[in-house]
Amino acid sequence: MRRCFFMMVVSAVALVPPAQAKTMFVIDTFKIMVRSQPGENYKIIDQLASDDKVEVLERQEYWVRIGFKEGKEGWVPERLLTAEKPKAQRIADLEKQLQVQGSRIALLDQETLSLKQAKVACDDTLNTLSAENQRLKQEPYQIMLLLAGGGIFLIGCITALVLQSIGRRKRGSGLSFEKGIGL
Repeated sequence: MRRCFFMMVVSAVALVPPAQAKTMFVIDTFKIMVRSQPGENYKIIDQLASDDKVEVLERQEYWVRIGFKEGKEGWVPERLLTAEKPKAQRIADLEKQLQVQGSRIALLDQETLSLKQAKVACDDTLNTLSAENQRLKQEPYQIMLLLAGGGIFLIGCITALVLQSIGRRKRGSGLSFEKGIGL
């Protein structure tokens, strides 16, 4: 029987989770009183401001035993503690983030301006290249027109020579100056 009872006690102790220190903060009030024992009627041993950091060591109904200020311990109502950072710290953190984001925005504005300037330069280059491309596309047609005109002129010259040559042969059946008259 003793052995059974001893085993039950050991099992119960083994199943109870060990108390772990958890970081918490005093809620956003002016000051809270730290007492020597859990209860409003016990002696006040210290005061904590709203941004003071404490370690929760033990819970007892509505009270929490805390560790604070370089190893001191005491009791405070649990409702006066919160796991959230105090507003002053959150505001300070947000202000730091705001400064960082402001710097990033300034850098992005500079980068945007330089990209806009580069875009204008690229647009100018694109317009110049497009105009040159159009001119080069029209150049083969101009060459073809020039060749066609030259070809027509050449055909006209050849036709004129052929017609002149044919006209001379028809007239040459009569008298010729080279052979003399009537000889």
